[in-house]
Amino acid sequence: MAWHRIPVKVFEISGMKIGGSLGELPTVLIGSLFYSRQIEVRNHQRGEFDRVRTAEIVREAKSLSERTGNPLVLDIMGYYPEAMKNYLRFIADVADCPILLDGSDTQTRLEGLEEAERLGMCSRLIYDAISPDTSDEELAALKDHKIESAVVMAYDKSDFTPEGRVRALTGKGDKQGLLRLVERAGVVKPLIDTVVLDVPSIVLAGEAIRLVHENFGYPAGCSPANATYEWKRSKMDSTWKRSFDSCDASANVALQLMGANFLIYGPLKAAKYVFPACAMADAMIAYQARKHGIKPLAKDHPIYKIF
Repeated sequence: MAWHRIPVKVFEISGMKIGGSLGELPTVLIGSLFYSRQIEVRNHQRGEFDRVRTAEIVREAKSLSERTGNPLVLDIMGYYPEAMKNYLRFIADVADCPILLDGSDTQTRLEGLEEAERLGMCSRLIYDAISPDTSDEELAALKDHKIESAVVMAYDKSDFTPEGRVRALTGKGDKQGLLRLVERAGVVKPLIDTVVLDVPSIVLAGEAIRLVHENFGYPAGCSPANATYEWKRSKMDSTWKRSFDSCDASANVALQLMGANFLIYGPLKAAKYVFPACAMADAMIAYQARKHGIKPLAKDHPIYKIF
């Protein structure tokens, strides 16, 4: 691991701390619920699902978070407004951790904001996401609902290099940068997603994380699951199919070693192998950080929990 000590802001979201330099805070792990292929979901339009089994999946992930010290965020994926509202009502009853509000379209996200307001959950929300396609209506809604944190999708369709991701944040020429949209939305705790497109691009996203840290000091991460769960060979070749869990976990760990503050790791139920792998990586990172005068900022950091 090539060590780099770069000051990174620490944000607190509903009691959870995210950010910091390598070795200071454990990686925040974000697991998804109600995604398109989740077998527990019976009807994506109405938001009907197996509540008993889904509650069990949430409890299992929460238990792993407590045992490892890695904070848990629930990524609530809704494809229709009615479904999103049903999901938020359910989560309000079964979990108190931060929530990634992840609607498939503008209307679903906006109605999700309204429901979160009714449920008193806005302080727990991380809006997903502010991107080059975010409308003025969404920016205004974020400000009206006083949403403090949002994922910012750092990408430029004309330049997928790590440097291009940084330029997407600052703007280029007459093109407005994403950080300007963040300001307009009143978001004060941006989490920069450096965008994974396919398996090879995971390393580019990792390099972009370092550039975000260097240039802005904001917490940064990405979603390796966007690539690993669409990796065709892992579905067709028996060797890779049998090894998928370990390959998927290694993609997350590789990004931790490149400085990721958060990872969207895919289905929440994958917590059973992602949390232990990432906790071990965080403990090793924190151990090396001691040599550089850096100590964990959290008493429940994995270095104190898993050995």
